[in-house]
Amino acid sequence: MVDFFHEFLKKPIMKRIIKRINLVLFSVLILWSCTEKNLDPTSPSLGKPGVITDVSVEATPGGAIVTYRIPNSEDILGVKAVYTISNGSKREVSSSFYDNKIAIVGFDDMLEHTADIYVFNRALELSDPVKVTFTPLESPLSKVRKSMNIVNDFGGAQFQWSNELKAPVVFEFLAADSTGQMVTSRIASSEAETMMQSIRGFAPEPRKFAVILSDQFGNYTDTIATTVVPLFEEEIPKTGMSIMKLGNDASFTNWEGMDNFLIDDDRDNFGHSANSSIPAPFTIDLGVNAKLSRIVMFQRFFSSDYYNWGNPKEFEVYVSETKPSQNGDWSGWTKIMDCEIVKPSGLPIGTSNDEDLALAQEGHEFAFPLDLPPARYIRINILSTWGGTTFTHPAEVDVFGEVQ
Repeated sequence: MVDFFHEFLKKPIMKRIIKRINLVLFSVLILWSCTEKNLDPTSPSLGKPGVITDVSVEATPGGAIVTYRIPNSEDILGVKAVYTISNGSKREVSSSFYDNKIAIVGFDDMLEHTADIYVFNRALELSDPVKVTFTPLESPLSKVRKSMNIVNDFGGAQFQWSNELKAPVVFEFLAADSTGQMVTSRIASSEAETMMQSIRGFAPEPRKFAVILSDQFGNYTDTIATTVVPLFEEEIPKTGMSIMKLGNDASFTNWEGMDNFLIDDDRDNFGHSANSSIPAPFTIDLGVNAKLSRIVMFQRFFSSDYYNWGNPKEFEVYVSETKPSQNGDWSGWTKIMDCEIVKPSGLPIGTSNDEDLALAQEGHEFAFPLDLPPARYIRINILSTWGGTTFTHPAEVDVFGEVQ
């Protein structure tokens, strides 16, 4: 019986089972060991650490940089600052013993503040505090708030701002409903140096629009509001539109694609260029002169996703008021903007979340400058695709504005 049991344990399947059990037990021991280690000081105490010396303080936007010399002791692990920011939140920031400075951030005022600077050692003991005093420079949030401008736009309002420090800022855009109650229309975040955002869908009658800004430290601005009259906007009728075939335009009649599918109001079909056709320009005759407000680009739904294969990613937009040369000479066109379709989640190709899918279904909007003269012809030049392909297959293009 004993010999049978020993022989049974030698069988390959039992060897694999025992190996897996040992691996699990080993992993549990490692995790337990790491957890226990993180709870304890990294070394025995060598005594309470000394304080920082040679301290200097430089004010920065929304905070200060404290420069210092750390004590000459082998068990010093780092330095930390403890302070309370403008909104009453207590914060701690740390710096390694390899550095000789620490950045204090998060303030949204230009009042005098203090911070306590501690040295801590490998036994997690703190030195006595060294108190520093500073007056922050104007915060990034305050700078963006001061630059905010709200003007009327097609079908709504346009919010314009600058963010010279490229700080992360969250924007809550609001509009008055039929009762005058302010309702959140959109929430967005941006670190761009210059930016604009429009909210639309309103009749050309006086309406209050507003925005509230916040930063990553929990600071909020007061509501910035104004009343504007939205400009009239309509979707340019596609019944009068046509795809022009200029001499250097790409053909979108490949792999079940058709040129006219780009403007047929059917997002389930598509235009498809040939291989090795990137850049891939195509030209739309609106059939009317129009004060243009925006275009909306729709991707093809392919392989259960949007941001993949030959879907457009980067493209240019040109306009012309007069009939262009049949040879496609670019000198007769005015370039208006560079566009990039952005995937909100930033997830890799083949993986999209609900926000990604909702935006693609709604279409990717690109606004024309408000001072753009009326035009009749639009030329879109697709420069790159999500899959890095040498062909492209946009599903649809909508054009908005006011027919003249």
